[in-house]
Amino acid sequence: MTTLQSTDSSILSLLVLLLLFFRSYRKSERAHLPNRLFLALILSNMALLVIDLLGWAFNGLPGLFYFQLNRAFNLLLYVAEPLAPSLWILYTTLQVLRDESRLRKTALLLLLFLLLNAVLALCSLKTGWFFFVDPANLYHRGEYFFFHVAYCYALFLYSFFFVLTQRALVEKRYYYSLLFFALPSFIGTTLQMFHYGVSYNWSGMMLSVLIVYLNIQDRSLNTDYLTGVYNRRQLDRYLASKIKNSRLHAPFGAILIDLNNFKEINDAFGHTTGDDALKEAAALFQDNLRENDFIARFGGDEFVIILDSLSHEELIKTAERLNAAAEDFNRRVGKSYRLSFSLGYAIYDARTALTPDAFLQHIDSLMYEDKKTPRG
Repeated sequence: MTTLQSTDSSILSLLVLLLLFFRSYRKSERAHLPNRLFLALILSNMALLVIDLLGWAFNGLPGLFYFQLNRAFNLLLYVAEPLAPSLWILYTTLQVLRDESRLRKTALLLLLFLLLNAVLALCSLKTGWFFFVDPANLYHRGEYFFFHVAYCYALFLYSFFFVLTQRALVEKRYYYSLLFFALPSFIGTTLQMFHYGVSYNWSGMMLSVLIVYLNIQDRSLNTDYLTGVYNRRQLDRYLASKIKNSRLHAPFGAILIDLNNFKEINDAFGHTTGDDALKEAAALFQDNLRENDFIARFGGDEFVIILDSLSHEELIKTAERLNAAAEDFNRRVGKSYRLSFSLGYAIYDARTALTPDAFLQHIDSLMYEDKKTPRG
């Protein structure tokens, strides 16, 4: 693998990261800390690619000016290299523990190591510990270069074992993306260590960032943080699409579900138990519906299910199945609360030309009629 090939790889990686940054940089999402950390991870990866490219660009060029630039960019590289894996530790800590106070403590500890590394990198300008540039303006690894590499490896290994040991707290759909994030970067770094003169570690990290974007970030923008089903934004998009297609003879039905006595559950047992009730309800829906049925949290304690249905009778059977599943849950699990639902459902009639909001209001009114029905 030649230096030219690794340069091409770095430029391609930079373009991919730039695209990911613009796709992730949404004003409405920047307030969320996981998204801010992900953006910081993208920017750090981009910065490291640029610094690495510039370091190689000036290597070997004659003249004092290029000599100083070569030293400066290699110094920047050694100072900044641990930043990306440190940000990854913060990202995984937040994704797994959802605890911002723990995150601050972790950030302070990581900052101390970053400062120590920066001091040693600065000292290398005099001592050559991590790197040195000879009089011919050629970069060389220093005597203690592998200590710096071991530090970066240790950061990735920490994140791997942290996710592994805390796997019970990790959402199943995110587990492998979080666990094996470091693998492409490990492979790239190992190639770079044994094939001096090429640079594939930050291209490897780009692949990791891309995987996280596809499996976590992009998906999380469309899913409800608490229950894991789709959120209101994705519901609006999906329902609009179904209504458009219904005019092409693709009928569908929808069920709006309200979790009964949810306020009483919160008041009697606390909001943590209330959150558990919402998660149990969402899991119950997923277990008792078809794989291609669409489930979204409408807001608060309400959910919407959209399914391809040819008849009102089919919707009735689905509603009865969900109510029966709730009763089975109450008998079998023995929680401090009971799950029960009020449901409103209808087949969308394309002839009415109802808008998505009007159709949701229609089944919402049917749900409130069901809520008023006396229950035994």
